[in-house]
Amino acid sequence: SGVSFVDWAVQHTSAVRKLLPAGLAPLGCFVVASEAVAKDLAALLVPILRGFPEPLVLSIDPSTRKSSFWQMSIGAKPALRPAQMKADSYKDYLLLWSVVHVDVFVQETYSPDANIDDLATEVSRLAAESLKSCVVTVASDSGVPQVVELASESTVESVTPKECHQLKIAFLRPGSVLRAGEGPVRQRCVLTSSALLLRRNRELRLAVNQLIEEIASSSAERLRLALEECETPGRFLNLPWRGLFSPEDLQFPLWLGDYLMPDESKTAAKERLGQLLGVQEEALEEAPDFLDEHKLLTAHLGTYGPEPGRPGRAGAPNTAPKASKSSGSSAAPLALTTCVAMVVLILAVAIPKML
Repeated sequence: SGVSFVDWAVQHTSAVRKLLPAGLAPLGCFVVASEAVAKDLAALLVPILRGFPEPLVLSIDPSTRKSSFWQMSIGAKPALRPAQMKADSYKDYLLLWSVVHVDVFVQETYSPDANIDDLATEVSRLAAESLKSCVVTVASDSGVPQVVELASESTVESVTPKECHQLKIAFLRPGSVLRAGEGPVRQRCVLTSSALLLRRNRELRLAVNQLIEEIASSSAERLRLALEECETPGRFLNLPWRGLFSPEDLQFPLWLGDYLMPDESKTAAKERLGQLLGVQEEALEEAPDFLDEHKLLTAHLGTYGPEPGRPGRAGAPNTAPKASKSSGSSAAPLALTTCVAMVVLILAVAIPKML
């Protein structure tokens, strides 16, 4: 394909980062080589692992199947040194999750020449700032919502029942959906986000901040993909949704996400994730209903329809998304605003109240 191995590895790392839930990140790479050979690969691994905070390398001996972990030292003299790793069952894992509704209003004068990266970065910044200004609540499946004091140093463990393995985080703020002038086309985007904590002694405020960063990053990525796909000025801006899957037989819920355009189905995400992870599609389990963006979106007719003037896909609502009244009566919207060139986007984040 003409792409060097280093470039491919960097792209692969970026792709893996985007599909992981908050709280998890790539730590390094693996090499199929004996320990003696692996030690001599340090200099070759520098371009791949540069940027990792404390990169690890797993070597797998092809003849004995022995695996060894190495700590990568990147400096004037790159070196691999034995790393002491301890296995853990992580029985106290905890999944933090949230559902955030975003309404995007786009003026018909959208210019494809706008700087997409700058626009996405600004939206991410505004999203994070706005979410941090919300009242945050946390609740277990059977518990009463509790307000999170973001200035407190209390741990996640202090608000989590012993046998509980998931907490719902809600961001509450009163207000109304903002509009960009008269007659803009509206497209609703539902963001499901999650953070996987392997230990409960983490400060709750830091865990919530991880979730906020994931929401902000996802908002920016969706907008970036939509703008890249928009080839004709003045046409409808199709926002992607995300399909979540987890490898089967894991001891904790590792929901991996792939972005899908409105004319794609979950099958496409499952296929791409299978290729990226090197596993059979049958080994990927779908996310539960509360993290299923497609089900959340299609609960409202017209939320995701075809681009005006184009036929809809089979099984999709055949109603073009237009400006309409918000369908969530039990929601408190949160507004994010940014302008670039001739485009005006207003993201109103409607945060469902806890029941």
